Amino acid sequence: MTAQPKLIKDKVREDVKKIVEETLLAFDGIELVELAFDKEYGKLNVTAYLWKREGVDLNVCETVHNALSQRLDAIEAELPDTYVLNVSSSGLDRKIVSNDDFRRALGTEIEVVASNKDKTHGILKEYDDEKFVIEIGGKKPAERTIARNINAKVQPYIRF
Repeated sequence: MTAQPKLIKDKVREDVKKIVEETLLAFDGIELVELAFDKEYGKLNVTAYLWKREGVDLNVCETVHNALSQRLDAIEAELPDTYVLNVSSSGLDRKIVSNDDFRRALGTEIEVVASNKDKTHGILKEYDDEKFVIEIGGKKPAERTIARNINAKVQPYIRF
């Protein structure tokens, strides 16, 4: 998760996160990837970034938004300002950083971009706290183990 400015108290932030997570339990397979709090145009923007293996489309966002909006309105007095609720997919190009990100990416094609701009991609086969393994296809398929502490960007591989 990205560092965010201190717009609201930690307790309120946790209350909002708990409401979002509890609400998502009613939706099969949808996970909260990140909850962001930003200030735009004088209003608090609460953005829930979601993930679902089959993808998050506009209908999913609208349905979750409606469910969340009702629940968050109940604690609106705790928020320091009027708020705008946004619900979005986590995005195709979101970096893979945390164990949850790696878990969600298992079995999918990922790309590793090293600091020297060298790129490699393959199917994420396994991971742990220190490394991950990708299966590289081609004429001579092979597995490659990559340390997680290297200076590289790991992200989904997007084919056009």
